[in-house]
Formats: sequence, structure tokens, C-alpha cells
Amino acid sequence: MYRENKPTHIGPYDHPDIYPGPRPASSFLYHNGKAHRIDEMEQVPVEKQIVHYARGEDVSGSLAFSSSEQFTVEELLLSEGLSPIEERIPLLAYGSNVCLAQLRYKFSLNPDLSDFILYYRAELKDTDVVAGSFLAPYGALPAVIAPVPGAKTEVWVTFVDREQLELLNRTEGGYVLREHLHGKLTLKTGEHFERVYAYYYPHAFLREGSYVRFKDIPGESELPSMWQADLLNELKAMLGYGGHREEFIHELRWNPDLRTKLSTMLNGMDYTFEHPDWGIPNGFYTLNEMNRSQLKKRP
Repeated sequence: MYRENKPTHIGPYDHPDIYPGPRPASSFLYHNGKAHRIDEMEQVPVEKQIVHYARGEDVSGSLAFSSSEQFTVEELLLSEGLSPIEERIPLLAYGSNVCLAQLRYKFSLNPDLSDFILYYRAELKDTDVVAGSFLAPYGALPAVIAPVPGAKTEVWVTFVDREQLELLNRTEGGYVLREHLHGKLTLKTGEHFERVYAYYYPHAFLREGSYVRFKDIPGESELPSMWQADLLNELKAMLGYGGHREEFIHELRWNPDLRTKLSTMLNGMDYTFEHPDWGIPNGFYTLNEMNRSQLKKRP
């Protein structure tokens, strides 16, 4: 089973216990199949942030290994001939779309598409990342964003072009895109954006009368938190599955009868919500079509 210290080179498609995946300790650029650490300098706009560019093959890149090459985000975009930051859409990542191995898998689905995506750590208020009441194809309970007054949770703001957005949309079956206009999201660098989009599915897993948040995800919340491995152990016991754990994991992914039985049980543990901070968008706006601001630097 995977709990603490989850490896970065395998993702939820390899084993559902990994979900939502290990969280990097810094903002980063994902490019050429690996991560490149971003400095997170306060009062510096996202396009002026410094990237420590990695040349090795490990997916963790300069998050784990030192790098002597440094560029600004805008310099890298220009050198790659890619859309500038102003022409990109701010999109929230909060589940496995922050997992490096999962990103490597998703972009392998269309190798002709650029995998250049920026990931900036941020704090989101009055929302928590909790387990959904349904089963992903790889056998995990996926994450959803639910209204939790007073909570503060770590999320990531990515900046995608429209082709990348279309690819991610195809991997997020069942979710729809919603829009945040309430100013409750701030990057670690202090930057605010008028609009941010996120994948939204208003069905949470209710355990003992409460949502369940993921232990992988930093935050401040009164909700109970669990590892995915322990959630799956509980579901196995509730189903009365007689085989050993890895048989259960295998059948969650490949046995349609077991998946149907578990999905039926999860339907009885579903709580349907509406999040007041996430509305239906009237389009998808790029940064140059919205207002941006910086918090004053902390003393």
C-alpha cells in the first residue's frame, strides 16, 4: 500500500493508492516530461518568475536535482515558439493533474501536443478537495472541490493554451468547467486573477456524515482526512470482498460486475452539493482578457 512518501515515478494509472499523488514542494514548469522548479518570488508576475531548468531524464527534474540553467517563464515560452502567458487560460489543478507521473501519462496520449504547462501553488479559501462518490477508471475515488466554509486548501493554477485544455477535457469525463470570480484564490507569489477555471463535479463521498479530504493535500480544514489506500480498504470491507487486497485492486479496474456493485454502493453514499463560489462560465478567457493584481508584500 502507498501512504506517506509516495514515489513520483508512478501514478494512479499504475496503482490507485497513489491518487491524488505526491505534491511538489514548489511551483514548477512541466515540460519535456519532467518538472522544472519555479522560485515563487513575491510581487513578481508569473511570466517573470525564474525557472530552474532541468536537463536530466528523471520526472522530478529540478524539484529533486540541482540545475545551473535559469530562465524566466517568458524567455522559455519565446524560445520554444509557444503562446505567451497572456494568451493562456488559468486553470485550477487539485487532484491527479498535479501528479508528475499522471502528467507524463496524459501527454503521452497526444505526443504532438506541447506539454509546456506552468504550475503555481495557490491557496483557495472556503473550498476543500474531497473524495468524490464515484470510481475512476483506474480504481480510485477521485477528487472534487466542495464548499467548506473557513477551509483553506492548497491548489495549483496552471496556464494552458486551448489545445492543451481540449486534451485535459478529454481526460476528465463527467466533470464540467466552472468559473471562480470571488477573489478567494491567491498564488504563493501574491498574484490574483479575475477569473480562474476548474473541473467541477458536485458529488462527494459522505463518510459518517462528513466529506473526506485527502491527506496528500496541505490545508486547514475541520474535515477528517484519509489516504486513498485506507478509503479503498474500507470499501473492500463494506463490500465483503473475500480475496486479498491486490486482487481487489485488480478487479476494481477490470471486473465490470465488481465495478457496478461498488458504484451502486457509492451511489448510496453520495452527497450532491452546489458550490456558490463556482459558477457557470460564459466563455473561457485568457489572461490578457482579465484583470490581474498583486497583494502587498508581507513585512
